[in-house]
Amino acid sequence: MMFKILLVSHGDLAEAMLKSAEMICGTQEDVVAIGLQPEQSPEELEQVIADTCSRWSQDDVMVFTDLFSGTPCNVVARVLKEKGFQHISGVNLALLVEALMCRDSMSALDTAAELISIADTTIVDVNLLLQGS
Repeated sequence: MMFKILLVSHGDLAEAMLKSAEMICGTQEDVVAIGLQPEQSPEELEQVIADTCSRWSQDDVMVFTDLFSGTPCNVVARVLKEKGFQHISGVNLALLVEALMCRDSMSALDTAAELISIADTTIVDVNLLLQGS
């Protein structure tokens, strides 16, 4: 069974990241992108996230947020306190693509462990790499 993915960010980053990932992996089902807009309060964001999580209460879910300790991360942490969903903060496009490729063969828990184990390989100092060639 394929796990569901929720992306939560500041502004339009979550939606843009999802669109970019779909360029690589194809159109995705059961992936929701939510962005905290400048005119939106944390409480309004919390309601949107809670509504999505309520629909998915019986499902395997992984949640990504853009910035650890930012408002989206803190709001997700409050909502998910009782849910048991996997939550990774500091998502980048490489990690999202990897999650999308794993989601039909691995659980959210196993995928989270895999993503954490490869996270440091998703950021590369290209100048340093080129100096070695």
